[in-house]
Amino acid sequence: MKALLDTNFLLIPATFKVDIFFELKRLGVTEFYTLDSVIRELETLCKRSGIVSKQAKLTLKLVGAKEVQVLKSKQKRVDEELLSLRRNYIICTQDTDLIKSLKEEKREIIYLKQKKYLVKLGE
Repeated sequence: MKALLDTNFLLIPATFKVDIFFELKRLGVTEFYTLDSVIRELETLCKRSGIVSKQAKLTLKLVGAKEVQVLKSKQKRVDEELLSLRRNYIICTQDTDLIKSLKEEKREIIYLKQKKYLVKLGE
């Protein structure tokens, strides 16, 4: 099973100390993907000061360490790209508007619940 990870989802380990890769494997995910536009967002966050910068730097290290494959974006907005790829991947996000759109289409979604563990919807 393939999962496509959004920016805010990738930030979960640094923000909430939840091992998303362990949790994703528990849910049956075997392949991890993200978008080059997500990587650019994280690189932009690294340039800020404070905790957000530290979280983004840690996240980029995790992406490399966990061998997350980076897909080339075709859309200008990350959410549009995620929606266009929804048929081939389970979308992993914390974006409530995106979750709502995916729920309406009865697509599979993985998100963080109670700041502790991941759940999958749409099976």
